[in-house]
Order: sequence, then C-alpha cells, then structure tokens
Amino acid sequence: MYKNIVINYIKNIKIEDLDNYIKNNNITISEKDKTTIYNYIKKYYNVFFNDPIKYIKILKGKIDDEIYYNILMVYDKYKNIL
Repeated sequence: MYKNIVINYIKNIKIEDLDNYIKNNNITISEKDKTTIYNYIKKYYNVFFNDPIKYIKILKGKIDDEIYYNILMVYDKYKNIL
C-alpha cells in the first residue's frame, strides 16, 4: 500500500526536497554527496523495492561512509512500512 505512495513521491522528488530533509535532520553533507544521492534516487526509484539492500550498496564508496551508514539506518527504520 505505502509502496505506491512512496514511488509516486520519489518519482516527483526535487533536489529541494532532499535539501529540506537534510536540514530538518541536521545532517552535514557535501554538495557532491547530495548530488550523487539525488541522481541515484532518480535513477533507481523504480527498481529499488525489488532488492533495496542491493541498490543501497551501490552507493558504498561513492559517498561519505557516515552518510552511507545513515542511509542504511533510515532504511532499517522504515523498511517495515514498505
């Protein structure tokens, strides 16, 4: 049920939405990492739900390790609603 809502939201996500999430959660992130994550979201949102961990692991080594582990923690927090 929530899967379709999330997919529709992500399909229309803008970089400003990511900026707002970062600011609201007091996350320090480089512009490069933010751009990488945003491009990744836009590229893989339609296949992410097939094997989420596989697609999260694609980011390893491409972004700061702390940010990568924060993404894993966010996924772990919300995985049961998807």
